Parts: sequence; C-alpha cells; structure tokens
Amino acid sequence: MQALPRSRVIAPLIPLLVSLVVAFLAVLVALVLLPLFTGATMSVNAFRDRLEAAGVGRVQIPRPPERSVIYAADGSVLAKVFLNENRRIVKLENVAESARNAVLAIEDAEFYSHGALDFPGLIRAALTNLASGEIEQGASTISQQVVKNVLIESPERTFARKFQEAALAIRLERRYSKDQIFEIYLNEVYFGNGAYGIGTASETYFRKPPGQLKLAEAALLAGLIQAPGRYDPITDPTSAVARRNVVIDRMHELGMISDRRTQRAKLQRTGLAPDAGPPEQRVEPFFVYFIRELILSNEDGEFDVLGKTRQQRVRTLYQGGLRIYTTLEPEWQRAAQRAVDASAHISRNEGPDVSIVSVEATTGAVKTMLSGKNYRRDQLDLVWHGRRQVGSAFKPFTLAAAFVDGFPPGKVYSSASPLCGLAGWISASGCVSNAEGGGDAGYMDLWTATQNSVNVVFAQLAIDVGAERIVETAQEMGITAPMDAVPSITLGVEEVSTLDMASAYGTLANDGVRCRPFAVARITQPKEGGGYQNLYRHRPQCEQALDEDIAHLVTGMLERVVTGGTGRAAQIGRPVAGKTGTAQDYTNVYFAGFTPQVSTAVWVGFPGGQIPMNTYYGGSVFGGTVAAPIWQAFMSQVIGAYPVEGFESPPAPQRGQVPDVVGLKSQEAQAILVEANFTPIVEKVGSFEPMNTVLAQDPGGGSTAVLGSAVTIQVSNGKGESVVVPRVTGLTEREAIRLLRDRGLVAEVVRVPVDDRGLDGIVVRQTPVSDGNEIVDPGATVTLEVGQYSGGNGGDGGEGDGGNEDKGKDNEDAAMAPRRIA
Repeated sequence: MQALPRSRVIAPLIPLLVSLVVAFLAVLVALVLLPLFTGATMSVNAFRDRLEAAGVGRVQIPRPPERSVIYAADGSVLAKVFLNENRRIVKLENVAESARNAVLAIEDAEFYSHGALDFPGLIRAALTNLASGEIEQGASTISQQVVKNVLIESPERTFARKFQEAALAIRLERRYSKDQIFEIYLNEVYFGNGAYGIGTASETYFRKPPGQLKLAEAALLAGLIQAPGRYDPITDPTSAVARRNVVIDRMHELGMISDRRTQRAKLQRTGLAPDAGPPEQRVEPFFVYFIRELILSNEDGEFDVLGKTRQQRVRTLYQGGLRIYTTLEPEWQRAAQRAVDASAHISRNEGPDVSIVSVEATTGAVKTMLSGKNYRRDQLDLVWHGRRQVGSAFKPFTLAAAFVDGFPPGKVYSSASPLCGLAGWISASGCVSNAEGGGDAGYMDLWTATQNSVNVVFAQLAIDVGAERIVETAQEMGITAPMDAVPSITLGVEEVSTLDMASAYGTLANDGVRCRPFAVARITQPKEGGGYQNLYRHRPQCEQALDEDIAHLVTGMLERVVTGGTGRAAQIGRPVAGKTGTAQDYTNVYFAGFTPQVSTAVWVGFPGGQIPMNTYYGGSVFGGTVAAPIWQAFMSQVIGAYPVEGFESPPAPQRGQVPDVVGLKSQEAQAILVEANFTPIVEKVGSFEPMNTVLAQDPGGGSTAVLGSAVTIQVSNGKGESVVVPRVTGLTEREAIRLLRDRGLVAEVVRVPVDDRGLDGIVVRQTPVSDGNEIVDPGATVTLEVGQYSGGNGGDGGEGDGGNEDKGKDNEDAAMAPRRIA
C-alpha cells in the first residue's frame, strides 16, 4: 500500500489545532474575566447605578484639583496655593512631543491603536496572575489608569476592582477621544515630590514648562510614573538615570528615536535645575495671607461667587485652578522695605516694629502692605487685625466732624496747658496737656492748633462737637474698628488698623469721596475646552462721605502740618498733607499723609503692647521724628509714578457782622456772640458800673470779622479800677491827703511825737507801706503817721501853773487821736 503524501496526512489536523489554540485562549480569557463578573456583581450594579444617576450611564471625568495662582499688579507670581495636590493643568499640545512619546513608550505603547482594553497584554497578565493565584500584573491601559485614578476610590488590587476598571474604561473611550484621555492622564498622574501632572513635574524638576522638555528630561519624568519614590532623581539620581535609560531604550525599540539620539540622551546626567524640588516650605508674604483670608472670611459677601460657605470657598480657592489678580505693586513693596531698613530708628533684630499701608485714593486699590520689618521671621499682622493707637493722627476726624456740624475753622480756644477740670473730659489725672508740657500761647484758632498739634485745643473742641459725632464721622470716612465714644478719642486713644488709616485719609485726598479699599482686582477660572473665563471682577465702591468743601478745608489744614508744623520731615518736593501722632507715654508713633493720588499710613511701636519707646530710644519720640521720615523715604521712591498735582484750595474764610453787645450783661452778650458764630473772650475791668456789665468790645459792634474769631468784651467788676498806693512819706500832711484823695483813697491821720522840729506836720510813716507796687481797691484806707513837735512846752512854770499843765496834756492827747480824711 502506497503511503499518502505527508501533507495530505496532516492537513486535516490544522483546523483542529487552530480550534484548540482559540479554545485555550478563550479559556484563559474566561479564567481572567469570569471571576470578575461572578465576584463583583453587587459592586458593578452599585457602580452602574452611580454612573446612571450622574449621567444616564455616561462617564464624566471631573476636572482634577488644580492649584490657584496669585499675581501682583505687574503680572509677577506672588504665590501658588493648593491643598494636597500641587497641579498645573496643561493642554496636550503644550507638552513636548518627546515627553508624550516617552510616557506612551513606557506606559502604553499601543494606546492609540488598541481599544479601551489591551487584550494581548491582558492575556499575558492573566497567565501571570493565574500562576500566582492573585493579581500581580495589571496590563492596564492608559484609559484604565485614568479610570483608576479618577473614578475608583478603592486602592485594593482585587478582581472586582479590575472589572470596574475594564467596564469604565470602555465607557470612557465612548465618551472621550484618545487625545482627551491622554491629556487627562498627563495632568492627573503623580510624578513625586508633590508634583501632580506633567506641567507641575516639569516645573518642579527642571523649572521650565512641559513644552520645552528635552528628550533626556522627558524620559526621566516618564520613568517616575511607575514608582516616583523609588526613582526620585533628587534623593537617588543613580536609580533615576537607570530608569530613564530604560525608557530611552524602549523609545528606540519602538522606533521613536534614532540610534544617535538614544546614545546622546543616555550619556546625559539628570539635568535637574539647581533648586529642583517641591515648592519651598517658606512663609508667604503677608499680602498673600491677607488675600487668602479676605476671600475665605468673605465678611461682606463680595466673594460669594467662589462659594456661599467657607468650605466651598476653600475648595474653589485651593483646587479650582483660579488666577487671582491683585493690586499689590512689588516695586512699592520693595521700596517700603528699603525705607524701613534705612531708618535710623528701626533695628532689624530688636526694638520697635513698623507697618506701612499705601492706598490709591481715587480707587481704593491697596498698593503696599508691609506688616512688620521682617514678616517671614515674625509673622505679625500689624496692618489689618493688628490695631494700634494712632495718637494725634486721629485729630482730622474731629476737625471733619466739627465742620460737618457748622463749626467755623476760625474758632479759637485757650492753649493754656495743662488744662484741668474740663467738663466731660475723662483721664486718670483729670487734666489734658500739650505734648511739650506746660505753657500758654494765648487763644488759638483751629488752623494753628492743627499745625502745631495742640492737645488742649482739640480737647475743648471734642467736648463741644461730641464724641459720638466724631466716631460717626470717622466711620463714614473709612475707620472700621470698633471705638468707644469718649472725648479723648480726639487724641487717638482708640486702636485703629494701619489699613483703616490709609483708607480714611484717602477720603480727604479724594475730595471727600470714600473708596473702600480692595486688593483683588479680578479672578478667572479655567473654562471647558481651554483658556480662562472671568469669575469675579472688582467694581469700585465709592461714595461721598464728606462734603468736598469740608474735605478741602481739612486738607488745607493738614498741608500746613507738613509745610510748617509737626510733620515737616514728610516733605517730598510736591504737595503733601498729613498728620503726626504720638500716643500717651510714647507707646505708638504715627504719620498718615497723602498726595492727591495716594494715601499712606506709617505706624511704629512695640508689637507686644503699649510699651513706652522713650526708654529704648533714650529720650522722647514723636510721630514727626520717627514715623514721618519713614513715610518720606518710602513716598519719595514711588510717587514718581504719578504726575505732580496740587490740592484744591480750601473755601475762603466766612465773615460775619459782629453784634453790638456793649451795655448788656456778660452772660447775655456771650450768648449773642456765640449765636453769631464768634468766640467771646471775657476780660474783667475795674469799674463802678454794675457788676458784669459789658463796658466795651473789640472788634466793635457792626464791624465784620472771620467767623469763629475772638471778640473781647470788657466787663465791669463793680468795684472800679484798682489803685496803686502812692508813696507819701516825707510829704506834708496836706500834700499827702490831697494825693491820696486824688487816687480815690481815704487818709487816716495819726499824730506821733517827734523831737525834730523839721518833722512837725510831716508824714513819717504810712500803712500800707508802698514800694510802688501795692495795689488796693478804690476807697481803701491808708493810715498816715504825721509828726508833732513837742520840745517847747516844758519846765519854767510855778506852782500856780499846775492846772494849766493838765489842760495842755489834754489838748496833746486830743491832737494825737487818729482822724479819717476822705
């Protein structure tokens, strides 16, 4: 029997062999997938319910948490804020091709050619898993990894979870394109050292955007995905380079790079930036803290668009990828620091501290916010919630309140210091004194009292205006701190923030219009499809707080403080108005001042409390000698950004007709003068007219004078003029009596014996004794002792003369008796 050809014998076996192979593969797949379906039925159903409730069974990938960035007014980055995930989301086209290829090569080379699942890879993984009896190899595609990282919360490596990944990956690829999924993956994956997403990783390790990554750099990042901690290039560069080279070899194997590029890339070092690593754990500038707390506290509801609750705003701020554009001028901030560092009164490491706030008067934009001489070290809030006494820098609010209520600026008060017993004034001593101590410069109008910061004048003004009215006006101008309505508020005993002071003084600079201070100009958020859209834009909140004439009047007074008063150290070669302040016991010193465009406040003191600074400085300290020079050094550096402008002129002094009050009683006359807006000054004079009758006035009735100015009225004391007792000793009795009578005095004559005939009839003594300064009331008595010579009466008479002798003695005694001569 002839043997059949070999081919004809084995041909019928080929289909059988193919069938066996297919069946074997099916069994393997079933062994992989069937347990997943069997063991995860409830989990899958529950997850499917979640998906359908969220979007009719369609997968929706939420945007991953993205850090927010805070920018200064010049576009520079102030801070990048985030919670747990530091992530900068980038578009796929903004990632270098070498970086995209490196990730694909090492993570899922066939991503763009296979479906949601890589079945050949799955079978390879199944064989490994079956051999071990547990999940050891996942063979996850990039789609599955996106599902695992974004949609599945459980970290367990179980069959149930693998099924969830597979099911959701299929749905994911029905919903999104391959490019969209790859972009999500690149922005979601963790690269170690706190860097989430390739945008942040490129910045963390190489300080460059992902579009500028070179081959070796890209391969190093791709190698980190599998085990960021194991291949950390910062702590273990050797392992990182070895893993990088594996990625490069894989890229070469796939034909992505040439032999030459492969060799060159593998010879390079890590190429890390000198300061590579996570964001430095450092204290942010105070302004960043201020911005964050401003948004999160949201006291007036301005940032409701970021969330109605604080928790919602936290999530939006730290995970919403916001771009927050602020008003801070970095160069101004540096100028403030330079001014403080250069101050002879501020030590870098000890002694008093300082705060500076600068606000654009016409908008309210915060340009500078320096909280302490070294915020990074001390972390003190000295400008916002940290409130301090401002001393006499509070006086402009008293002036504004007075003028609102109709007080004329020409009103005068006594400057005598100390002033005690002032009705309504409350202090430990019951007195108020000027800074320079005792003294009396006479009656002083409000212009002069402001220029020289005369405390006793402002104490009297505060009593007249009323503390409640002063508080109300200060709040209308921009002071937000709670304040007690006490008259001493005019001397700055209440605690106010530097921010409030800069803002309120800005109201004067802006013609009485208060613009609420703001620090956030606008906020944008990522929009679907790329780019950013506006989420918030600040709208100026400005309102007329003072009549513009009153604002100009107070400003005119404060100009004099700088040109010739206590604030001369603040001169910067252009119009400036401002006020110095020194708190009691030298615990705080202040200068707040402004140009027509910018208002700036400077505080100096100990942060720990009301600690006197005179001991530290070795003498008295004042706002004009410590705070004003810092203000000047700062403003001189920054104000050049604005043109030189002058202030509006204050309104001309109002004049009025002086009432004629001569002949009236003093109290009635004073009331009439006050009603006519003049200040009566009472001067008592001697007169026999009825007591308290007005005898004369200056200026006279019917003349015109500046409202508020003094009108002196001379009022009778009812006694006549006081008299200086003349010296009459040595005069004859007749001459002395006549001289005393001419002065309105009464002479009382007393005879006294004298031995000298030349003293007979002469005044030898007088009482009171006069040295030319003895003053008595009209009609007072002056006793005159007049000499009487007695030497010719004695001794030759006979016995019969005894009766005549007795008679002569009687006559002598009568002559010696005193007698009053009017």
